[in-house]
Amino acid sequence: MPSLEQLQKIWNLSDTVLYPEAVAFIRRLVNEQECSPLPTSQVMGLLNIANARSYGELERFIRHQRERDWQESKKDIKTLYTELEKLLTTMKNRRLKDEFHLLREGLSSREARQESDELMAMLSREFIQHLVAENGLLALGQARRK
Repeated sequence: MPSLEQLQKIWNLSDTVLYPEAVAFIRRLVNEQECSPLPTSQVMGLLNIANARSYGELERFIRHQRERDWQESKKDIKTLYTELEKLLTTMKNRRLKDEFHLLREGLSSREARQESDELMAMLSREFIQHLVAENGLLALGQARRK
C-alpha cells in the first residue's frame, strides 16, 4: 500500500507531468502520425483495465491489443498500443525510481517489485485517464470537421 507521501507525489505528478504528457502523446499520434483517435470500444476497454488493481493485467491487455492482427482500417489501434507499451515500460524501468523518486529504499527485491507494480498501476491509471479525455476531444473535433 503506497504511503501518504507517495500518494501525494502521484497526485502532483498527475497534474504537472502525466496530464501534459498524455495530451502530447495522443496528439502526436493523431496529428503527426495521422492515426485516428481510439474508438469508444477501445477507450472503454483501456479505461476499465486501467482501473483494475493489477498493473500486470494492464500490461497483458496492452500486449494483447498490440499483438492482435488488426484489419488494415484499424492499424492505428495497434500503433497506439505499441507506443503506449513503450511509454509505460520506460516509466516503470527508469522514471519511477530515477525521475519520480517514488520507490522506497531498503526493500527486498520482492517488496520492491510489488511496490513498483502498485505505483505503476496508479501512475498508468492517471496517465490513461488523461489520454482518454484528450482522445475524446480529438474525436469530437474530427467528427465536427466531417
